[in-house]
Amino acid sequence: MFAICRFFHLAIAFDGEPLFEGLDATLSVGVTGLIGANGRGKSVLLKLLAGDLAALAGEIHWACPRLRVDQLAPLRGPRVAEALGVSALHETFSRIERGAGSLEDLDRVADLWHLPSRWQALLAEAGLDIDLEAPVTRLSGGQRTRLALCAAFLKRDHYLLLDEPTNHLDGAGRDWLATRLAEHPGGALVASHDRTLLRRCDRLLELGESELRPYGGGYDLYREVREAERAALERRIEGEEKTLRRVRQEREDARRRAARRQGQGERLRRSGSQSKLLLDAKAQWAQRSASKVQARHEARAARLEETLRDDKIRRECQRPQRLSATREGLRGGVRLHLERVQLPWGTHSPISLTLHGGERWRIAGANGAGKSTLLRVIAGRLAPRAGECRRHGRCAYLDQDFDLLDTERSALENLCRLHPEFPPADWRTRLAGLRLRGDRALLPVAALSGGERLKVALLAVLGGERAPDLLLLDEPDNHLDLDSRELLENTLADYPGTLLVVSHDESFIEALAVERTLWL
Repeated sequence: MFAICRFFHLAIAFDGEPLFEGLDATLSVGVTGLIGANGRGKSVLLKLLAGDLAALAGEIHWACPRLRVDQLAPLRGPRVAEALGVSALHETFSRIERGAGSLEDLDRVADLWHLPSRWQALLAEAGLDIDLEAPVTRLSGGQRTRLALCAAFLKRDHYLLLDEPTNHLDGAGRDWLATRLAEHPGGALVASHDRTLLRRCDRLLELGESELRPYGGGYDLYREVREAERAALERRIEGEEKTLRRVRQEREDARRRAARRQGQGERLRRSGSQSKLLLDAKAQWAQRSASKVQARHEARAARLEETLRDDKIRRECQRPQRLSATREGLRGGVRLHLERVQLPWGTHSPISLTLHGGERWRIAGANGAGKSTLLRVIAGRLAPRAGECRRHGRCAYLDQDFDLLDTERSALENLCRLHPEFPPADWRTRLAGLRLRGDRALLPVAALSGGERLKVALLAVLGGERAPDLLLLDEPDNHLDLDSRELLENTLADYPGTLLVVSHDESFIEALAVERTLWL
């Protein structure tokens, strides 16, 4: 397989602390997914490969041009034409259409008459019904993301480096992106936690603490390998525990045999049937022999205990986490009633909806339709332009930024503030159960990873004396790594109340067993 890029022994550090070192991999044609825990360094690796950041050590060799799409960077130029990188040719075609073109203009576009229709077709495929003269300042976040990706796909000979490209895309946009990536001849490395997109990748690279581990297929193969490794680790631990019990029993049996031999020697000594010198020699030999056997058993048991301890730590890190929601206080009946509600922005059509206890609904629609706005109206954070919104029972709202948490306070302080009915010691225990132990529980929330913030937010929403009757979720999975999404799904799968969720991740919706959809 043709190698587009090879890199060896890549290393980088920040403030003297190494982020990763010794990374080696080969990038080939097709689409490669880059996965790994948040904070591991996926975005940094993309910048290194693009040449936007200097490595502390290592080599990078490219066989073709490359392009990194940074969605946080502003789009180039004031118009769509500049953002696409076609402004010069666009101006040339415009002059010719106005009848003001020169011979030089005609020569410049002699073999390029097909390009304007290709540009417009690409924009239309991306769901962008805009002209090349349109100012980019009028575009929404999702539209800007699509426009930046369109500019990248026009560079057909470039290898693309994409960092979470689906974050601001709706369902249609995600489908378009996956299709375009598969058709892009230059190939791509895509850092993503979007499992639907990862399933359509040709291969995956997992960035760990000290290596890039390759998988020769998409997300489903990755999950199969992970599950097989978990099962193998469980079997290994069972075998190690069995062996350790046997070694400890053998050690105890050897100790008892040595004690019996010593007792026999003492009886012989008292009887006087054998000489004292002979008995002393036998005793010394038996003692040395018993000491050697005991030392061998001790050393073997120590090695097994160390191996078993390491494997149990590894199992704890691999084991899916789960947070159980309290079922106290939940009631049936109507939990939410919307009567011809009109949103302050987004869709202008009146919305009527009734939700009962235990139901699971999804709000779906294109970017800008008003999905998040509707959730904020239901949560009481926005007033509707018209209509009536009635909630029955306790309502909790969880968005992708976890706004219910004070980022300047620690996880422990936030939980004590939101649920003073529990003593701090209880929260410390529950945080430790979610691997937020010791000083991590006392750090400001702003210093925690996205997955750690999720754990605190879930405890805050579902860990009180009473569970919320109605739980509103506004794309809480958007910036989470794969393990954190699994925790969120496992937790919400056990939530017994009424659920109303906004998400473009079909895998997430399927895992929540959502029953019905409200389209905006």
